[in-house]
Amino acid sequence: MEMLQSSLVSEFLGPVSAGRRKSSFPRNRPLSPHCGKDDSPAGMKRRIEELLLLGEFNAAVGALLDPEQVCSVASSWLQEVVGWNVRSLTFDEGEAGRVQTYGVGDDGPVSEFCPGSGVGNGASAEGPADEKNVRRNNGNDIRTYCFSNGLGGLTVSRSRGDGSQYSDEFVAGIVDALARSLANAREYARLRILSMRDHLTGLYNRRVFEAMLEVEARKRTLSPFSLLLIDLDDFKGINDTFGHGAGDAVLVSVAKMLRLSFRKADVTARYGGEEFAVLLPEAALDSATRTAERFRRNLAAEPLGCDDGTIRPTVSVGIATVSDRTGLDVARMVEEADRALYRAKSGGKNRVCGTHLERQDV
Repeated sequence: MEMLQSSLVSEFLGPVSAGRRKSSFPRNRPLSPHCGKDDSPAGMKRRIEELLLLGEFNAAVGALLDPEQVCSVASSWLQEVVGWNVRSLTFDEGEAGRVQTYGVGDDGPVSEFCPGSGVGNGASAEGPADEKNVRRNNGNDIRTYCFSNGLGGLTVSRSRGDGSQYSDEFVAGIVDALARSLANAREYARLRILSMRDHLTGLYNRRVFEAMLEVEARKRTLSPFSLLLIDLDDFKGINDTFGHGAGDAVLVSVAKMLRLSFRKADVTARYGGEEFAVLLPEAALDSATRTAERFRRNLAAEPLGCDDGTIRPTVSVGIATVSDRTGLDVARMVEEADRALYRAKSGGKNRVCGTHLERQDV
């Protein structure tokens, strides 16, 4: 028996190690269904074939770090290797209420066949699809398999003859591997976003903002752009009087107002401590000043950080605008915005000051 196993493994390892190959199971002649454990040479050969295919599938999708890539590669692999057409692949991206569906079909969403959380919570991928999850269409079986982690499901279309070619264990292995790869890719995407964001406010952090500022400065365009440095006035007094919890609440509220006050094309960031920064592409000094003034007025009129309305923070804003980017030194631009911010502070706070950098200045 050991010699037989060894010969079977050797037979299959050679072709697989050379690259992707199609299954040796006949497409036009279905195999006999499994009837319990089959220890015959043919049964062993089939199990080894399926194990190697599962390893190949894991290798194809397991290292991918983008959910869309996982879906695309899995769909292509299942089509090319086992002859299944992916009609839909639904997965939870991990954000509240955000579910993505890859693929197109006329069978309805996966959630109709994987009830629970709306995606497939609590459903099992083990064994064949439940009969209620099997439909017929133009001579094909359309089957839905729910992810055992409750975060999605897979709907495939396969010919009637293909239904008995692969074991239930093989199908469950494919579905579990796909669910695991999507979960890993989703987690990587989440961590990547977290590494770019300030943990308290959710705005971009300083490192990411400075990288975006460099990209904007290197654009080959004659359009101006502006940099805003925004500092909360007397923030230490807020922390000392109301506590750091209230101070954090003020920072979160300011970040929310920043998102509401600027365009989607603008880049908002927590620059450090109680200081924020905004990059305004294609914004001249007068336009940037009007936007900053509107933000300053709205913030001063809005009580933040506590329920009784006793905290009414204000901000000072410094603006640096560039029209000619030739030879622009980004550090110089930041320095000029900081000087404008200092003028706003020394002039009485709760105001906006700006400067336009000429080419000879940069």
